[in-house]
Amino acid sequence: MTVARQIDIGSECKRCKVLIAEDEAIVALDLQMMIEDLGAHVLGPCATTRAALMQIAQDLPDAAILDVMLADGEVYELADRLRDAGVALVFHSGHADPAELLARYPKASVCPKPTYPSEIEAKLEGVLHAHSQPRVQAGLSG
Repeated sequence: MTVARQIDIGSECKRCKVLIAEDEAIVALDLQMMIEDLGAHVLGPCATTRAALMQIAQDLPDAAILDVMLADGEVYELADRLRDAGVALVFHSGHADPAELLARYPKASVCPKPTYPSEIEAKLEGVLHAHSQPRVQAGLSG
């Protein structure tokens, strides 16, 4: 028997862990406060891909908000690992082509910088909901 996670999109963020990978301190702090206000637990913020990789080795998040260009380079190694682990991804970047990101990460969402906090919240809830759907469907059929 498969156990499925129940989905309530309005409170999905309240039960999740969100990794923040952002090297701009003020932006990282804003994201952290926004995510905590949603009731989620923040992992990070991590200013480098290396720090984020070490973080996910200890505690895998349910979702991640990723800047494409971090202090030590591009975030793609981290994003690939998170995607492969089934983590919901939101890219929050001013340095990336949304079409290219979505071609590589079709289940992800993209918020170009700058953006309103409400848009990031909506995209985060959307990707969390989308990532949970296969598990719910599998649970109903199993």
